[in-house]
Amino acid sequence: MSSKNEKPQNVVELTSSDDEDNVAAGATRPQVNAPASKATTQQNVPRQSAAAIASSPPVNEAPESRSFWKAGTYAANITIKSTPVQGSLEHARVHPKFLHSNATSHKWAFGAIAELLDNAVDEVQNGATFVKVDRVNIMKDNSPALVFIDDGGGMDPESLRKCMSLGYSTKKANKTIGQYGNGFKTSTMRLGADVIVFSRATHESKSTQSIGLLSYTYLRKTGQDDVIVPMIDFDISGHWAEPIIYSSQDDWSFNLKTILEWSPFASKSELLQQFEDIGPHGTKVIIYNLWMNDEGVYELSFDDDEEDICLRDEANSGSLKKLPKKVLERQSHISYRIRYSLRAYASMLYLGKFDNFKIILRGKPIQQFHIADELKFPKVISYRPQVSAPLKDATAETTIGFIKEAPALSVSGFNVYHKNRLIRPFWKVTGDGSLKGNGVVGVLEANFIEPTHDKQDFERSTLFVRLESKLKQMTLEYWKAYYHLIGHQLPASSSYNMESGGSVLSPVGHGPDMQKQPADQHKLGLASNFQEDMHLDVPSVALQGKGHDNDGTPEGHPVTISADQICEENIQLFIKCEEHLQRETEINQLIELLEKEVTQAKLKCAKLSAYVEARKKQKTMEQ
Repeated sequence: MSSKNEKPQNVVELTSSDDEDNVAAGATRPQVNAPASKATTQQNVPRQSAAAIASSPPVNEAPESRSFWKAGTYAANITIKSTPVQGSLEHARVHPKFLHSNATSHKWAFGAIAELLDNAVDEVQNGATFVKVDRVNIMKDNSPALVFIDDGGGMDPESLRKCMSLGYSTKKANKTIGQYGNGFKTSTMRLGADVIVFSRATHESKSTQSIGLLSYTYLRKTGQDDVIVPMIDFDISGHWAEPIIYSSQDDWSFNLKTILEWSPFASKSELLQQFEDIGPHGTKVIIYNLWMNDEGVYELSFDDDEEDICLRDEANSGSLKKLPKKVLERQSHISYRIRYSLRAYASMLYLGKFDNFKIILRGKPIQQFHIADELKFPKVISYRPQVSAPLKDATAETTIGFIKEAPALSVSGFNVYHKNRLIRPFWKVTGDGSLKGNGVVGVLEANFIEPTHDKQDFERSTLFVRLESKLKQMTLEYWKAYYHLIGHQLPASSSYNMESGGSVLSPVGHGPDMQKQPADQHKLGLASNFQEDMHLDVPSVALQGKGHDNDGTPEGHPVTISADQICEENIQLFIKCEEHLQRETEINQLIELLEKEVTQAKLKCAKLSAYVEARKKQKTMEQ
C-alpha cells in the first residue's frame, strides 16, 4: 500500500503490513459456485488506478504444477522500472514468487491450519465463541476447498488491507498468539494457491463488509511482477449493501470483475450470499485450488473420516504392510495420531480450557484433550531459569507423570506450550534406546523462550538449551523415584553392562558430546520418538583405569561406564553449573547493592563534612 494514500484503496500491493486480528474462520457447508471465464489480456502499469492495473498476456511457461513444493518454479516476468514516478518515493517490490517462498516456512500442512485457528482464538477477546473448519466443493470442477469461519469482531476495510499486507500486526497483548504479522499469508498459501476473504465488522457505528482476493493463480497466469490484491467494500449501515467508492466507480467495478473472474463465484449476488452464514460480525476464509502431493493426490484427505481432515501421506504410511500388534497399539496413541489427524492435533493445540469457545471440525465440536489429567503419579515441579533481566513469565510449572498405558507403551516426552499454544509435542529429551524415562510425559508452558515463525519449534537460544537440560534432569529424577510403582524392573547393573553391545575402549574423560541426539529430532514439527521397537541395549564406554580405584579395581583394568551413567554425571555437572551461575548472580547483585550503599555513604559524609565546615565558619564569625 502506498504511504501517500490516506484512505484504503481497492487494490493493495503487498509492500508493507498485515494484521491477522480477525482472520481465522471456518464454515458450515455453503454452496460455492463456478467462476466466470478467465481474463486473457490486461495492462501491466503498476501503481496506477485500479482499472489500469490489468494483467498482461500470460507468459510462456511449463504447465502449472499442483504440488506445493514445485509451484514456485516458473518463468518470472520481471519488468521493474528503473526510475520512480515523479513526485513519489522508490519502494521495494514484492514479486508473486515471494508468496510461495514465504509459505515454505510451513513444512507441515497442519502447522498452517493451526495459524488460522490461532487467529480465531485471538478473537475470543473480541467476543468470538466458535471457529468452524469444513470442506466445500467448487462447482466448476467439483474440487475440494477448505473453509474457515469465526464470529469474532471481523475486519473493517482498513483492517482487511493490513491483513492482506506483509509484516503488519497490531497484536501487542501478552495473551495473543499471533505476533509476527505473517501467518495469514504463509498459512493460506501453504494450503492452496488461492484464498478469498469475507469479513463483516462494525466500527464507530458504521457497519461494513469487505471482500479480498489473494490469488497466486491470477498473479502467475497474468504475468504480474507485483502482488496485486483486488478488494471491494460495502456499507451495510442502511437497509442494503452500498458500494464504498474511494477513487472512481470504474475502479470499483474493475476490482469486482477481477474477483469474479478468478474466484469460485460468478456474480455479485453469489459473492454477497457468502455473508449469510457469518452473522452480524465475523470472518470467512475460503482456500481453493488446494495443493497436491507428488503423486497428484490432494495432501489433505476428506474421505478417510467424515468428521476429520487427515494428512493423506501420513495416514497411509503404515497401511501397506501388516504391522505388529505393539506398533498398532503405539499408533493408536494420541502421540502418533496427531501426526495425521487434525481432530487429534487440534484437541491438544491449546493448553487452557475454553469456557465459551469451540473449535468445530466438519460439523462436530473438538473435545479438548489434556494429557496431564490422565497421568499416573503426577507431580508438579517449578523451574525458574537464570536470566539477566527479570521476566514476568520466567517460571515454568511442569506437570510430570507416567502415561496411563505405561509400561506397555514406551511413549515419552514433554508437551511444551508457548502462550497457551502447543509448540513441541512429546519432545523426547532422553537418549534413544535408554530404558530410563520410558513412559514419562510432561506438560509445561514456557513463555520465556521464543518460538520459530512457523510455531512448530523453539529458537535455539541459551535459555532453550538450559530448559532441555533441566527437563532431562527432571525426567531421570522422576524415573528413579517412581519407576517401581508401574512395574518397571531394572536389570542388575553387572549383567546389564555385559549384555550391552558395542563397548569400546576410550581415553579417560568424556564430554557432553556423548549425549548428542539425532539432528532430525523434530521432523514435521513433531518429536520423532515413534520407533517400531524399543531397544534397551545402551552402549557402554570402557575407561582405562589407573592404579587402584576405591572399589579395588586393579590398574589397567577397563572400567565400564554406561551411557546412562555418563548422562547422570553430565546432569550433575549441569546442576553445579546452574548453582554457580545462581551464586554468581547473587554475588553480583550483592556487589551492586554494596556499591550503592557506599555511594550513599559517601554522599552522607560529604554532606556532613560540608555541614561541619559551615558550623565552624559560623562560630568563627560569631567570635
